[in-house]
Amino acid sequence: MSRTSCLVGLLSLFLTTGPLSAQTTNPMPVQFGGNIELSVGQPASLPQVEPTIAVNPKDPKNLVVGYFGRTSAKSAHPCSIVFTTDGGATWVPAGTTPLAADVDDCFDPALAADARGNFYYSYLDIRIDPQGNSIPDIRVARSTDGGRTFSQSSVAVMGGVAFNQPEPDKDWIAVDTWPRSRFQGTLYVSFMDITDLGQGLVQMIRVVVSRDGGRTWSSPVALSRLIPIQQVGVVEGVQDSVPVVAPNGTVFVFYMDYNKPNRRTAIKFSKSKDGGRTWSAPADAAADLPSPGFFLLDNGDPKFGSPGVGIFASSFPTVAVAPDGTISVAWTDFPHGTCFGTGGDPACVNADIRLARSQDGGGTWSAPQKVSDDATTTDQFFPWIAAHPGGLLSLTWLDRRLDSSGVDYDLFYTNTPDGTSFLPNVRVTTASSKVDSTWNGGDYNNLAVTSDGIFPVWNDSRFTSVQIFTARGAFPP
Repeated sequence: MSRTSCLVGLLSLFLTTGPLSAQTTNPMPVQFGGNIELSVGQPASLPQVEPTIAVNPKDPKNLVVGYFGRTSAKSAHPCSIVFTTDGGATWVPAGTTPLAADVDDCFDPALAADARGNFYYSYLDIRIDPQGNSIPDIRVARSTDGGRTFSQSSVAVMGGVAFNQPEPDKDWIAVDTWPRSRFQGTLYVSFMDITDLGQGLVQMIRVVVSRDGGRTWSSPVALSRLIPIQQVGVVEGVQDSVPVVAPNGTVFVFYMDYNKPNRRTAIKFSKSKDGGRTWSAPADAAADLPSPGFFLLDNGDPKFGSPGVGIFASSFPTVAVAPDGTISVAWTDFPHGTCFGTGGDPACVNADIRLARSQDGGGTWSAPQKVSDDATTTDQFFPWIAAHPGGLLSLTWLDRRLDSSGVDYDLFYTNTPDGTSFLPNVRVTTASSKVDSTWNGGDYNNLAVTSDGIFPVWNDSRFTSVQIFTARGAFPP
């Protein structure tokens, strides 16, 4: 099947006759329509990766997707934009995000929308300073026309190489959209940072805040422990932060805190009850997890287990808050798996997606619960979750159960009303993605939901390279 025919021929979608607005007490059956390639305008031989998606709270048929990749073999990496105004029936390319210079690289895209229907696109803008240094800034662009244009932008975090200047990485953005919150409209961008604070370089999780629609930003505030840079990547570290806002306006930043020699990871969080002015000490959502934090999964190479051989992945947390304040967090770890091999990132097998929930603002957490119903020892990895207006939680992830060799993958889906009972897993993809030693699918997939729609976006390699795909899921009549 050609890439064009995939886009044109698979647009049929399952529709629902009513919204999922009431509190749900059971898992809900879901049907997915055809798979649609969103990066169809990009070269088939050049990978496009790390999709992000957000829905307009004022118009649930308006969604925006972002991703990054090369548009030609010699080009920089721009971050692209695609939008829909008809609930995913058709998608329209809308160019790329603004950068400080056309030669800059764009990485780590993340999208969110405010209650007024404005979209915010956070990303790393990698520029070259006059001395030839690559400097990462965090830039946030704004769209006031449903994702058609993102012409307005500001620098949320200015990077640098001098003393006390940040070196940000892996940003993520959230907006307070809750009607009862006195901080509605506040933007939060969290990130990993490497900074010299006077006693050598340290790594930490930091956050910046905007209270004027992304025009100006606060100074970065550290949320995690400070880790001497000599230990980072070899022994321990913090990474992969995600902000999320509760209905009462409390904002949480979750992140991964890992120890490689012990092969243990914690999912930690800090929270603010005053719109990001002050933050709590770090606390555990899930502690002593069986994961080295960063790891390699099998890519079919006979040398898997040797240093640097495999799919690079992590226990990146994904978080959602329901209208009743229930917080859900999911990640990848190895409760029944094994990690082995040499090198900075160990090789691991039998990855699982697990979920924990809190109903008291992060005070207590449920024990981790396995999400998939897979009975094999194949990998489930790269999850994302999202909460529906009625409280149902939707979850997607990459899954290898359909490949007898345990290498190629599909996207799977489930949902849960309570974090313990799950819908029998549903295959979203209509073709499996092929994996070999050249596979490079980024660090995350993404998911957005409405009262009657489910919109996963994922890194898909059914063709010659990784491209961005979506499908619309709906609740049958």
